[in-house]
Amino acid sequence: MLPLEEKQKYPMAPGTVQGYGQAFVFSEDQKLDWCNMFALGIEPQYVRNPNLWPKKPEKFSETVEEYSGEIRKLCYNLLTYIALGLGLKGDEFEEMFGVSVQAVRMNYYPPCSRPDLVLGLSPHSDGSALTVLQQAKGGPVGLQILKDNTWVPIQPIPNALVINIGDTIEVLTNGKYRSVEHRAVAHEEKARLSIVTFFAPSYEVELGPMPEFVDENHPCKYKIYNHGEYSKHYVTNKLQGKKTLEFAKIQTKNTN
Repeated sequence: MLPLEEKQKYPMAPGTVQGYGQAFVFSEDQKLDWCNMFALGIEPQYVRNPNLWPKKPEKFSETVEEYSGEIRKLCYNLLTYIALGLGLKGDEFEEMFGVSVQAVRMNYYPPCSRPDLVLGLSPHSDGSALTVLQQAKGGPVGLQILKDNTWVPIQPIPNALVINIGDTIEVLTNGKYRSVEHRAVAHEEKARLSIVTFFAPSYEVELGPMPEFVDENHPCKYKIYNHGEYSKHYVTNKLQGKKTLEFAKIQTKNTN
């Protein structure tokens, strides 16, 4: 609700995903998403840009810190249960990830008189390990996931968080867990607000399918890569479904 001049004090620079504005914009001819974003790096400390942390509203920074601390605990718990469900040690992912990278993004989708002509957020999967979504109470349905080539709307549940599996978990499990392709749609009359937390391994970590998920019936689908390089690739490319995951895929040659 702050005036535009106040928000523009914290601009999102081209090729970055922190600050206020629109991310993933690469050409003047590009059809823009119907969404304003404000994003911040949270952990570890070196990913933060202190110049982008706003002074208004007064308790904003304090609230973001407290919220992000609780979400971080939640993500570590979720990773423990995912690991146990896969027959791994409970702390397998936590040890592998090092000092996990965490970022938060607020999305504001204004009403749109022609929602059929725009998307709130283009189809994509997340480059993270886990994504935690909080949707504002009373907001319209905006999130849709792709299932069996059909876009399925996800009804917001009051006081509940939506958890998305990201590309990192798909790679580590060699496709046993798949990252979810999703998008956001605009609404003709109602604005929508959401808060998204991205939780991922340290940028220094080398990732690839874990040996437990590779055998003669499940050949290795992904190469070993540096997570920092993948993250850089992700934020410097347009959102196009699960295309960014091709960065990690082992290319098979057609011998015919």
